Amino acid sequence: MRPTIARSVLRALPRPALQTSLPPRAVIATTTSSLSIDPTRQFSSSSFLSKKNKGPQPKSPQAKIRAHEDDEASETADSEGAGEVVIEEVVGKAKTKMEKAVHWARAVIFEGVERGRGRVTPALLDSVRVDVPDMPGSSHLNTVASVTSKGNTLFVEVYDTSYIKPVESAIHSANLPGISPQRMSESTLKIPIARPTVEQRAEILKSLHDTVEAAKQQIRTARTDGFRALGGRKANGTDDVQKVVDEMVKDLEGQLVAAKKEFEKA
Repeated sequence: MRPTIARSVLRALPRPALQTSLPPRAVIATTTSSLSIDPTRQFSSSSFLSKKNKGPQPKSPQAKIRAHEDDEASETADSEGAGEVVIEEVVGKAKTKMEKAVHWARAVIFEGVERGRGRVTPALLDSVRVDVPDMPGSSHLNTVASVTSKGNTLFVEVYDTSYIKPVESAIHSANLPGISPQRMSESTLKIPIARPTVEQRAEILKSLHDTVEAAKQQIRTARTDGFRALGGRKANGTDDVQKVVDEMVKDLEGQLVAAKKEFEKA
């Protein structure tokens, strides 16, 4: 083929479209406008991740020590407050038990003094407790019978005839000097009370002394329970328990001394 013909064929073929490109300045301008970069913005060399909220920063060693001391102080205050509450409760329970013992002894001493003086009053039977089959526990005599006095005689009238035997047995079991019930009817007991002799007064006084010792033993038992609840004899609060013990024992001894003086007058 001739060169002339070849060039003619090449000119006849379709040429590919030329890819146009923007000049460098145009590219920079276009990119800048699309990103809308503020030329006044301050840039930082730190990374974007470092600016995220990572929570509270770790405390310095001094701050940690102060926080630990504050926690310990708070816990100590809480434990001390709880300890005071426990001590108060233990002392209160022990005092209640001791007061019951003192009240019981006071009632028995009063009855003994009345008997020693030769007075005949229903109070002479205040310490009697009756075991009734249809009632739980021991009942006070006044709950199952009425007690009246006339001259040197006490009369006990039960509310139900079925109580007569338990009441009679309870009065005998009380071991009250100079008191021996006699059955008058199915519902009434008679208790003649003679003026006590010197020997009977001595016996009554001895029984009162035994009563005080029994009450002291109950107080000591309550003290032991209180010490155990507090954690031992040297635990906090034991001084408060012992203070109550001393007060109760002093009260009992004072009652016994007063009873002896009354016996001397009779």
